[in-house]
Amino acid sequence: MATTRVPLSPLAAEFPSSNFASLVKINDRMVLAFDASTAETCYWVFPWPQGATGTVTFYGQFFMASATSGKVDFEVAVEAITAGDSLDMDTTNSFDTANTITAPTVPGTAGYPGEFTCLLTNKDSVAAGDYVRLSLKRDAADGTNDTATGDCYVSLGEIR
Repeated sequence: MATTRVPLSPLAAEFPSSNFASLVKINDRMVLAFDASTAETCYWVFPWPQGATGTVTFYGQFFMASATSGKVDFEVAVEAITAGDSLDMDTTNSFDTANTITAPTVPGTAGYPGEFTCLLTNKDSVAAGDYVRLSLKRDAADGTNDTATGDCYVSLGEIR
């Protein structure tokens, strides 16, 4: 059976009204820049695909602006809305509990790519066709699991 995948480009990201990752161009590559000292967030919106059931994982690729040591920590949260839900989308968010990654050690050379994964254990009872908003947040306040300095550039995300 084929793996269901949802590619998540930096260009498709949406942003909250404050504390958002910056969309920047680094060496002609569009990336999301997450600060080391402020918890910054971005969102991707998409319909949940047929076949994406059971164990689902978020994959992210990143590189660091300047850090050559330490770790980066991200949280991934899912908001799934089914037509007919009792949710006022004008005023309310309904994200499930955030899923945390096992913080990867950054590559030893700034600019080299790294990868992180996050098992989406909490995915808001998502079903095929649901309106989904996926939140990616750098947990900059986590002094144990986010110790790398400088911006972390996320170059792509993917649901598998």
